[in-house]
Amino acid sequence: MAELAGKVEGERMIYLIPFLNALFGWSIISLLFYFLFHPYREKRFFVVNVQGLIPKNIMRWSQQLGDYVAGNFVNVSKMKDSLLHGEKLSEINMMLEKKVDEFLREKLKEKIPVFSMFITEGLISKMKAVLMEELQSLIPSTIEALAADVEKQFDVKKMITEKMNTVSVQQIEKLFYEQAGKNITSLKAGIAVLGFALGWLYVFLVHSF
Repeated sequence: MAELAGKVEGERMIYLIPFLNALFGWSIISLLFYFLFHPYREKRFFVVNVQGLIPKNIMRWSQQLGDYVAGNFVNVSKMKDSLLHGEKLSEINMMLEKKVDEFLREKLKEKIPVFSMFITEGLISKMKAVLMEELQSLIPSTIEALAADVEKQFDVKKMITEKMNTVSVQQIEKLFYEQAGKNITSLKAGIAVLGFALGWLYVFLVHSF
């Protein structure tokens, strides 16, 4: 009799498996996302130091982000090299030549009308050639000086790293759940449903064999 009662009890318990699977799946996903942020500060747990994945790595990731942005998006050295070589330098020279020509032919006469009596086409060409030669020699050094000044004043890597380090983990967590909260809940529900379905499959196989 006791054996029969135990068998009946076992039969009943097996029907809990789908629900336990669903609960286990939901809990595992919840814990995974919990440990992304918690604990905020490193804590000693027996012989192991425990800290949330993001709090633990945020400073290193900030430095890597600063390196990446400075190296690929706001790289003053690359911008400087781009301006000093190839088509960009030719475009700068052409633009300056156009402005110099406009100045000698129009602006200069407007500012000092008496010059119009002495300025000839040949003189304009000679003056333009002298001015362009001087400007073309000044362009590289000017760009170099400006780039060095910009790089000194705007250390992109340092700015991003410092800015990231001023953002608290709590703020990041809040923003994360504001943006991804619905998707996380859907993931939990999906895993729970999968666990529930697998549980019933197990029950079916047990009863079938």
